[in-house]
Amino acid sequence: MIKVFFASSESSNKFGVNQVILHLKKFLSKNCTFFNPGSFLNFFKNEYDLVHIHGCWKLNILFFFILSKFKKIKVIISPHGMLDPNSLKQKKILKLLAWHVYQKYIFLFSNLIIVNSIKEKKNILKILRHKNIKVIPHGIVIDSRFNKKNNRKKNTKLKFVFFSRIHPSKNLMQLINIWTANIFFKKFNLSIYGEISDFKYFENLKNKIKKFNNIKYKGSLYKNKIQKLSKHDVFIFPSLSENFGLVILEALASGLYLILNSSLPWNHLSKKGFATLINFKEKTLIKEILRLEKIKNRIRGPKYVIKTNSYLVDNYSWKEISKKYVSCYLEVLKKTKI
Repeated sequence: MIKVFFASSESSNKFGVNQVILHLKKFLSKNCTFFNPGSFLNFFKNEYDLVHIHGCWKLNILFFFILSKFKKIKVIISPHGMLDPNSLKQKKILKLLAWHVYQKYIFLFSNLIIVNSIKEKKNILKILRHKNIKVIPHGIVIDSRFNKKNNRKKNTKLKFVFFSRIHPSKNLMQLINIWTANIFFKKFNLSIYGEISDFKYFENLKNKIKKFNNIKYKGSLYKNKIQKLSKHDVFIFPSLSENFGLVILEALASGLYLILNSSLPWNHLSKKGFATLINFKEKTLIKEILRLEKIKNRIRGPKYVIKTNSYLVDNYSWKEISKKYVSCYLEVLKKTKI
């Protein structure tokens, strides 16, 4: 068994990075033993084969990195998109200082960097030279019992949903501005789910949509996620930049068709017939919705759900992705078996 310690820059266990950590711990449990030291002192006393850092910028990961190097423990780091250009623009001055003081050196002296997409790898190589970067996508838990065929009524109007953090980087205001500017959208319902990470931004959104009965913010979405998302037909995601985008897999697992920003790294979903990537402008969005209205019974049907779930099982199941992590761990440790 590989003795692994996960260090995270995130405090919330409900969303994002720590959800990935929870799934990794579950699906790596046959090959790895995980420890929770509770303090830096306990971390120093315990013995580990490697430390896997998730995220950037927080001082706690700097301390774990320093202690790991002092104890000669191998270090892997996963930035989870936190070095992408749009992410670096947020709190730009603070991040620039942190980058040159310590964060850059954590990456340079880590034994391996694990990223979630080729696009994320390219973004990192623009600002940092590292000889050992591996691409491993996030995974998703597939509910084989899920079937949405009873959640839809034929020939009714398409229902749209946005689901992600409520934050400027997700470009939700652009979508709201489009949805409220043209009478065409009044006949379509748009549900909004997401954890609020920028309250000032959310207040502006709330004031914008309060006069529109067809746009509703329905709160965060942690429980019964797939069941609630599957009551809609189309996941619409105008985010400016994503290193990966776990919400995209969750929407696909819910049997939804996807309208995504053309800047996102998901062209392969378009080729599979699961998504359309567009520039988020009024005319292009209207054109796409009119197209989907013509094929709505097909994307609502059980055959579409079977096709999307089969694709996810083959390409993004945590069971298969966890094997790639084990392989990377063994490569870093230079072992042939556990």
